Amino acid sequence: MAIKGRFSLCLSQGFRMTYALLLFFFLLGIAFGYGAWQQNQAQAAEIIEMLMKNMAGPVFRTGGSNRLFWTGWVFINNLQAGAAIFFLGGLFPFFPPFFISGNGMIIGMLAGYVEFNKLMTRNRFFLGLLPHGLFELAGIFLAAAMGVLWGRRNWLGWLRLRNSPGFFANMKDFVSLIPLVVFLLFLAAIIEIFITPALLSISI
Repeated sequence: MAIKGRFSLCLSQGFRMTYALLLFFFLLGIAFGYGAWQQNQAQAAEIIEMLMKNMAGPVFRTGGSNRLFWTGWVFINNLQAGAAIFFLGGLFPFFPPFFISGNGMIIGMLAGYVEFNKLMTRNRFFLGLLPHGLFELAGIFLAAAMGVLWGRRNWLGWLRLRNSPGFFANMKDFVSLIPLVVFLLFLAAIIEIFITPALLSISI
């Protein structure tokens, strides 16, 4: 019964509208990111290489080719992002869409980067991301939607447009969805490390 309640909440009208908004910002970010690559390849390449060096470099030196280490790192990194987007959304409901759009921009620039350097075609890049991306996006989108809706409730109360039980009381409906977010992100991390590299011909 509890599981049924979680899914009915995830598919409620408010969540569906928020998902649509987040998807729009995500696709817009990808388009802008790819467009930015086309307009200024040198600067976009510098951003991509800096991100890879600062994020993956130290982790690779620590964990090497240990897939379990990488799975844990990806999972914790995504979990931290999900938690941040949820709690910041509770304060600033406009933050999650911009966070989602920013991630879309990075993906768009990365697609241009791998295509230009002939690492793989753009279509293969996106298809390779699809298996883990479906679960990762589902988890991040769910956390983002929870943040937007929580923040909306809070601001309606703060502006005295609707009676509000309080900041944390407004969050209680979303607590039951947190295990689902964790599960989706954990599954995405496993697929990203054990399956995606084979699809993209990347050695870990």
